[in-house]
Amino acid sequence: MLDSHSATARLVRQMKSTESAVSNALIEALGLMHTAAIAQRDVAAPVAKTQAAMQRMSKMVEGLVSAQGDTLRVHGQLRDVSRVVNAPDEPTCPDQEIFTTASASQVA
Repeated sequence: MLDSHSATARLVRQMKSTESAVSNALIEALGLMHTAAIAQRDVAAPVAKTQAAMQRMSKMVEGLVSAQGDTLRVHGQLRDVSRVVNAPDEPTCPDQEIFTTASASQVA
């Protein structure tokens, strides 16, 4: 059974790891898309097939951007829960305006 301090420490550690993993996945996916776009331009390949791959990569990147926004919102919600249960403060939490901006961009 976790106490408040142990739960906070574990959540903070796992939240940082999750945020980093999502960011790294987005960076890798964008690098892949960049290389694919250069290859599409420079290499004689069937345009229909390369375009289909580019469209799928675009959806993949869109999903990762959405996951990044969801991760930020989860962080904010966990931070709010920690305040309710009087858990120790975590100084590395993102600013609240990030969560508002991420939420607004998801609605648009």
